[in-house]
Amino acid sequence: MTRPLTVLACLACTALACTSARQEAASLVAAIDRFHKAVNADKPDRAKAISLVSCTDAEVCQAKKLCEAAAGATAQALILKAEVEARLADLEKGALSRSDGVVRALPAKLDEAERRLGEGHEAMPACDQKILALRARYDL
Repeated sequence: MTRPLTVLACLACTALACTSARQEAASLVAAIDRFHKAVNADKPDRAKAISLVSCTDAEVCQAKKLCEAAAGATAQALILKAEVEARLADLEKGALSRSDGVVRALPAKLDEAERRLGEGHEAMPACDQKILALRARYDL
């Protein structure tokens, strides 16, 4: 009599673990979808939302780590680009001069943005592959 109860308890625990992993996977998939669909101005916030997805399942955590790296690099690039654009607008309005240190630092900041964007673009296919695997595994 105790054997059937033990088997039933194991099945219940497995079902709960799968449900938790499925919920985590669904949350991560949704966060990545929102990141991909966002306009550039919203991508930094969407990247932060990826970081807020909880994970305890190893597969979900691995996907999250890859996606955080890709989205984080892209978000950082977009933030730097926006800062450069804002300073250039200040320069055009006369609020800054060409000799200002902030203005002289703009080319390096733009180079850093380009580098980070490249990192994000290089890392995103691995993220997308993991997301596709989660979609298939959990029928999302």
